[in-house]
Amino acid sequence: MNSDAEKLFAQGALSGKMVFIAASAKLLPELAEGLRALGADALPVAVLEAKEIEDNAALDRAIANLNQYEWIIFTSAWGVSFFADHLRKSVYNAAGLPKICAIGSATSAAAEKRGFHIALMADEFTAEGVMKSMEQYHGGVKNLSGFGVLIPRALEAREFLPEALRSAGCRVDAIPCYQTVRPEPDAELSVRLMNETPDLIVFTSAKAVQNFLKTAAAVIGETTARMRLHEAVAAVIGPVTAAALESEGKKAEIIPAEHAVPSLLAAIADFFKSGR
Repeated sequence: MNSDAEKLFAQGALSGKMVFIAASAKLLPELAEGLRALGADALPVAVLEAKEIEDNAALDRAIANLNQYEWIIFTSAWGVSFFADHLRKSVYNAAGLPKICAIGSATSAAAEKRGFHIALMADEFTAEGVMKSMEQYHGGVKNLSGFGVLIPRALEAREFLPEALRSAGCRVDAIPCYQTVRPEPDAELSVRLMNETPDLIVFTSAKAVQNFLKTAAAVIGETTARMRLHEAVAAVIGPVTAAALESEGKKAEIIPAEHAVPSLLAAIADFFKSGR
């Protein structure tokens, strides 16, 4: 974090502000800690939980034939976790794994923690950023032709990356290894939704936007849920989340330049300290 951001943190840029954090369980602790350090009354809202899918036959087949792939691309920390669990149960020699590409620092850190060596991390923490980084790594899109690529991912996921890689001539297996579910709202969230409009709502994925609205609508009705959303300042982790929010009729006021939690926290601090 740079010195300007550190000053903003020290001065309590969000003192007295009430914040809802609509994020996955993996990102909630870091966001909650950072927002509380800014002085916020931060309420973590777990809108996404991951669970293993019932049929993993396709994933197991891919693991048994990893020598057919030049790359494995991880698009989330959950993808890393569920893939690593299945890999551990297999007889495959981990020393002979394909090259690993990861979206973002959090996914890279999760992969390294599970023993994977990261050959490539996208400079932009999006599927589009991964495609651009792959092209740069290989000296142009024409040099991707013929590569086998495995993408262990969520059951519901964007198709941009698999389609872009196939268009470049890659053989792509985008295989679900987990699914995300929406937890039931807890008592504190229900009470606060009914009685308060937050000053800020933080979203970390398109699914978090959708699930937050569903959760809020279940508690206070869709009309009031959308009113809460539109009256609050919205911070999003990146352009894909911003687009999902805009599709719900709300424009994000805060989008960090780098799509990672530290940059998001710094952008939030800057926004509120400037009095916007």
